[in-house]
Amino acid sequence: MKSGIAIEEIEKGEGQEAQKNDYVLVECLFFLNQGEQVEVFPNYNNNQYVIYLKSRSFIPGLLHGINGMHEGGTRNIKISPHLAFGERGILNKIPPNALLICKVKLFKIVDESFSLPSQFNRSRQVVISHRGEALNRKHRWTFGIINDGKYGLTVNHPIPGMTWRHTRNRRTEGTLVKDGMENIFIELRDFPNLYSSEIVEYKNVWADMSEKAGNTPRERKSNILCLNVVLHENEKLISSYYVTENNKVFANLSLCKHIAELLSKDEMK
Repeated sequence: MKSGIAIEEIEKGEGQEAQKNDYVLVECLFFLNQGEQVEVFPNYNNNQYVIYLKSRSFIPGLLHGINGMHEGGTRNIKISPHLAFGERGILNKIPPNALLICKVKLFKIVDESFSLPSQFNRSRQVVISHRGEALNRKHRWTFGIINDGKYGLTVNHPIPGMTWRHTRNRRTEGTLVKDGMENIFIELRDFPNLYSSEIVEYKNVWADMSEKAGNTPRERKSNILCLNVVLHENEKLISSYYVTENNKVFANLSLCKHIAELLSKDEMK
């Protein structure tokens, strides 16, 4: 696989051809080289995904392999580790340096506003993200927690001299203790009102594009990296705000302590 991918055309399809600027609706099943099926992305609708083929946050080899498919077509795409999940793989899912085989069916090319119906009721959801800084070896991470406390932490480890697109990533999943989500949600929801001076207003946040695929939010005056906090309740956005990464008041919240512990464990792996 000189290019890092090998394509087996199962069915060509007779519809429109997908180009690199398109959004596509696909069904995708993931397998290891020995044929074992793996669940790379949990909580998706029957293995269906809407993918932007120029995305920098999806499996690079899969994006290359879908490009040129026709609607109604099916391909097996074998992807080298450096265009999949690299040296680290995904804990308990993808071994290090593993070839990944994707069986892809392209349903149709869609508009960028198209989305799949949610397979679960998002009664409560919290997402906290840090965009990282490769130059100073700061990891990029996203923590999400939903409904009764099921959570996932994805950490991208920068590789010197390479873009974020080629970072090593690791994912950790778990569930909070009973009633944990209730306290966390209230704590984060009320934070802007209780500690308004700790919030970085949108007008004081700028997007740092100095690193490829960076788009890193920073506080305008101090240039400190910012965390983004987003809360949904009953499928509606109820709050979105920024705090600086070194904010001690925010770091003292119960969820932030939990995230810090998970990040510390990830660093030790």
